[in-house]
Amino acid sequence: MASKKKYIVASVTLGVIAMASGLLIGGANIITKDSIKKNQEKKIASGISEIYGKNALISKKIDVKADTFANVYKTVEQYYEVSDKDNNKQGYAFRTNGSNAYGKITLIVGFDETTHAFKGISIVVDEQTYNTTLEDNYISLVNKGERDVDDVKCGATFGAKLVKEMINEATSAAEELWKE
Repeated sequence: MASKKKYIVASVTLGVIAMASGLLIGGANIITKDSIKKNQEKKIASGISEIYGKNALISKKIDVKADTFANVYKTVEQYYEVSDKDNNKQGYAFRTNGSNAYGKITLIVGFDETTHAFKGISIVVDEQTYNTTLEDNYISLVNKGERDVDDVKCGATFGAKLVKEMINEATSAAEELWKE
């Protein structure tokens, strides 16, 4: 009887600890979720400014899940119509999200309205294991025009392949938008 009591007390104690931990995590999520969302929106706006210049504004935000792209692209999640302060359209920016065995990455991929050319990449989240190598040896060089998007041998090849896939999907999505 004494050993059953020990098991019951241990079980109840662990249950109370688990319940308290769950409530604590849930409470922290409720408190911080709005701040996290606002910070991500700021990061996206900053990324668009990085690509298009400081006067760039998001004139329209479209969630791909509610759009015609929903079943076509696996990394493109949202796109933005980008304008300048005078409401002149500058192009499209796509928020892409992908992951592989080395981690997640979220990028903004921008395209010029006039030339329909790839304009640049901005990193929103880079949780890749070799993120510094990926950023220094691939992403920054692609942004500068010193490296072709298809040249993924950079010391973080799997991350570069993922970024290349994200750029290619965003390119296809931009081409679809310009057809309309």
